[in-house]
Amino acid sequence: MLSHTRLKLCVVLAAVCWSLLLIYVLSSLRGQPGGPAQAQRHLDALKEAGNTALTHVAKSQGLLSEFLQHAWQGNHSHSQPPGKLRNNAALKPTSGVSEAARVVVSGDMDSLLGVVAMMNSVTSNTQHPLHFYVTLPSALISHFKKWVSQTKLHSTSFTVKAHPPQVPPGRPHYAKVFISHIFPQLKGRFIYLDPDVIVQGDITELVNTPITSNLFAAFTKDCTSTLKRVNLPHLLHYSSRLNFEHPAIHALRIHPNTCAPNTGVFVSEAHLWANASQQMQTLISSNTKTEPIHSATVDEGEAALLAVVYGHVAPLPRAWHLPDLGARARVSYSTRFVKSAKLLHWNGHFKPWGRKAAFSDLWLRYYLPDPSGKYRPARLSPNMNA
Repeated sequence: MLSHTRLKLCVVLAAVCWSLLLIYVLSSLRGQPGGPAQAQRHLDALKEAGNTALTHVAKSQGLLSEFLQHAWQGNHSHSQPPGKLRNNAALKPTSGVSEAARVVVSGDMDSLLGVVAMMNSVTSNTQHPLHFYVTLPSALISHFKKWVSQTKLHSTSFTVKAHPPQVPPGRPHYAKVFISHIFPQLKGRFIYLDPDVIVQGDITELVNTPITSNLFAAFTKDCTSTLKRVNLPHLLHYSSRLNFEHPAIHALRIHPNTCAPNTGVFVSEAHLWANASQQMQTLISSNTKTEPIHSATVDEGEAALLAVVYGHVAPLPRAWHLPDLGARARVSYSTRFVKSAKLLHWNGHFKPWGRKAAFSDLWLRYYLPDPSGKYRPARLSPNMNA
């Protein structure tokens, strides 16, 4: 009887020892490169050496694989191979998800309801801190603040500043050139969005868009977009935007057939954009009525931006910009495809708050009624705005 009790005690002690050994092996594998496959080889070697108790502790091969996968995921989330760290160090953004993601937008009287809807879409789909930098004509700032304070955005963090005198009336996009001047407190990584944009994903994903120090920003360049399908591909190239006979433009040696970036959505670093802004302003100062830097399709602000960023553009993730939804009243995309995009952009004549626009129902999901009733989508009657 006594020998039988001792035997049972030995078995229990042996099981405990092998359990401790398993924990030690799995813990040590967390710090080793190679992943689950290499970890499995180490354990197979132990078993071949006679450590059959290891498999009894794990109970099954499936459970053992689950342990190994968990150990590898823990290792992968906390460290990377040294070579990979070195390669990515220069691309690391200055702001992460632990900081507030900075979103810049410029609007005017015609697009104010778009500014509010865009902000609502970003806050509705982002699970991290946000701060908006909004620039508007000075006459709209009071109304904008009241609008936001009486909606679900009342607790949203934002800074609002007036357009500087350099931004012509009716051309809010011009403010892109002067972002550093309008918001001198803006530091680190920021995302610029036009007011005709709706965000359907977590905007902080864009924070990690790679931008090296020799580039100015990340843009979308897509010369196979909707405009090409409607036989307007020339509008996507530099040849349709710039006056190549202007000496300052000619000196930049821009190839006319180069695909021009869409400037309504981009990611940049404040110090990189400040550098680009100085060059843009220099180009704008060389613009005259008799010798413009731009073509008939854009103004001098847009032309200067495009000219300066030429050759200094990083690619924006494809899923994060579906442009040209406003190019026509009907766009040949499936509803499923449009819903899968993380950012929708109605650049073009047909705005989503107008009477005719493709997929305006997706924009209306984020429209927040103006408490005063002054600003509302054209397709909604006054009684629907309440």
